[in-house]
Amino acid sequence: MSKRSRWLAGLGLGIWLVAGTAVGGVLLIRHMVALPVPDTGDTGLRDAIRALLPAPTWRAVHVMYRACPCSQRTITHLTAGLRPRDLQELVVMIDDHGRPGPEDDRLRAAGFAVVVLTPMQLQTELHLEAAPVLVVMSARGELAYVGGYNRHKQSAAYEDTAIIADLRADRIAPELPVFGCATSARLARIVDPLHLAPGPQDTP
Repeated sequence: MSKRSRWLAGLGLGIWLVAGTAVGGVLLIRHMVALPVPDTGDTGLRDAIRALLPAPTWRAVHVMYRACPCSQRTITHLTAGLRPRDLQELVVMIDDHGRPGPEDDRLRAAGFAVVVLTPMQLQTELHLEAAPVLVVMSARGELAYVGGYNRHKQSAAYEDTAIIADLRADRIAPELPVFGCATSARLARIVDPLHLAPGPQDTP
């Protein structure tokens, strides 16, 4: 191999390593960074939940994104075990095109009410851009919790029922981060600037 060929080979290897490192870094960020959610003082989210579940009792809204693997795992958790008694629960299913899907019937069979929204409707009406998200509202109609289900990414330890129990008993519940998927094109561009994975930025 000539000196020029060796130089070109070395340059190609260097470019490949830099590109691979950059891609790996982006993928790591996508899988480890906590996604933003409104706080419990967001009146737009509060009013939207009141409209969706008007009865004056404790309420839990589970925001799931059909295209998100983390949401799919959370749906399996929701449908697999016993749910808290005397609690209204609604799943807001985010579908890129606002269409029904097989998860909806599975959730309804497990006792959940289901509403299907587009990512834009979620952002505009509930001020949310990520999933899965747990929102808990008190019987007085005030937001008591807006956050995640797990302490760590892809953890099998779901804490939603414990969080709800603490809040209903007037105890302090942990504020868990949201590890999941962006549902808005804006947030997707931030967490995946190279567009390495399909997401809401791909939809019209």
